[in-house]
Amino acid sequence: MHTAPLKSIIRQPAIILALLYVLLAPAGAGAQVKTSAERFERVASLISGNQLVEAEQQLNQILKVAPNEAAALNLFGAIRAKQGRLNEAEALFLRAIRSDKSLIGARMNLAYLYLLKGEPEKTAAELKAVMSLDPANVDAAYRLAWLLFSQGRFDECISFIDSVKQSQTASASLLAVLGDAHLRKNNATKAEESYLQALEAQSTNADALLGLAQVSQTRGDSKTTLLFVDRASNHTNTPDLLYKLAGVALNLNLKREAVAALKRAVELRPDEPAYHFALGTAWLKRPPDLQEAEQSFVQFLNLKPDDVQGQVHLGYVLLKQKKHSESREWLLKSIRKGAGTPEAFYYLGLLALGQNDDAQAIELFQKSIQLAPSFASAHVALGSAYLKLKDYPRAQHALEAGVRLSPEDSKAHYNLAMLYARLKNPEKAQEEMRIVARLESQGKGHEDESDTLAPPPPR
Repeated sequence: MHTAPLKSIIRQPAIILALLYVLLAPAGAGAQVKTSAERFERVASLISGNQLVEAEQQLNQILKVAPNEAAALNLFGAIRAKQGRLNEAEALFLRAIRSDKSLIGARMNLAYLYLLKGEPEKTAAELKAVMSLDPANVDAAYRLAWLLFSQGRFDECISFIDSVKQSQTASASLLAVLGDAHLRKNNATKAEESYLQALEAQSTNADALLGLAQVSQTRGDSKTTLLFVDRASNHTNTPDLLYKLAGVALNLNLKREAVAALKRAVELRPDEPAYHFALGTAWLKRPPDLQEAEQSFVQFLNLKPDDVQGQVHLGYVLLKQKKHSESREWLLKSIRKGAGTPEAFYYLGLLALGQNDDAQAIELFQKSIQLAPSFASAHVALGSAYLKLKDYPRAQHALEAGVRLSPEDSKAHYNLAMLYARLKNPEKAQEEMRIVARLESQGKGHEDESDTLAPPPPR
């Protein structure tokens, strides 16, 4: 069992005001077009400054005279999006596109809107429409490549970026995504080539630097990995990049660097649940800081109160702090609406065992094993419960299964040694204790020597 990896984050950009594309007016109407463009620019400035009421008033005046004015509809959609009225925003962007199919700003805003609404296929369709209208649109190319990558469509992502490279110079951001896609395909050589090309285009590109750190890590070159992480840390000034930096740092067991990056990400974007969850898991790295982890998971659950993994992780850190009633409350929440996770049943089993409710503990451990047959700690805990009840055959079966599944788990060997001692088999008991001593000398002993069932963190 191990600490949960950082979840891949879906970057959900806020609706932005894309550039307004005004159709060329016939000769002699230049002054009128200029006046209209200036008026729309003033409205856009008002929206950008969150002066939404005044912006809406001005747009209403325009739309009374010209109800199908595409630029005005696009800006009105941006207002509704900023207000969180996404369905109304979508309707306005669609009206703008019906009025002017070539209005790229409305299509880009609609693409971002669909991303916010969790409709990636519609996002991709709008971005492809933009690319057909404006093949050199750098932002649309990057967003489409990133969207394909975030959906795990790595081959499609690579093919798309390669096609862009054939017709134009690819941006550093696009080349970094290409490197990420190759890396996810386990092609470190092509990934490195793409990252280096990205750095040629932009020497401070943090995505490329972090990508090269990961390439070096796959090759076991710790020194070079650390150099790239250090270079990247000087250029990570956005929450997403800080989050990515933390992921690489955690893979290198650089807890201090990971925590610092995630704390900064939380400061910059406190309403992003993934950052709080990642910070909580970072605090659980050795040496764990349970109080800080607790606060991070509490903040995560404030933003996502029904998230099962958040409930299980909070239940775990409360259990480790011996806040048993609070731990039980959160763990029970995690299993009420579904099958639950094997860790939740395991932790609840430990709580039941601590209250001498052995029958309930056995039932919970068995449920955990049903959900995850390879969960070694649940087998060991089940064996310990049977050992407590002097049901030695079942205890032996469960404990030996735990040792097979996790041969370097010192607490599993310790419990098995206790069983062999009870079975009057001193040779095997001593053999197991020698294994315990060897593992502990290698730093693989469990943290709390007084707790032979020290719970591992959730996966």
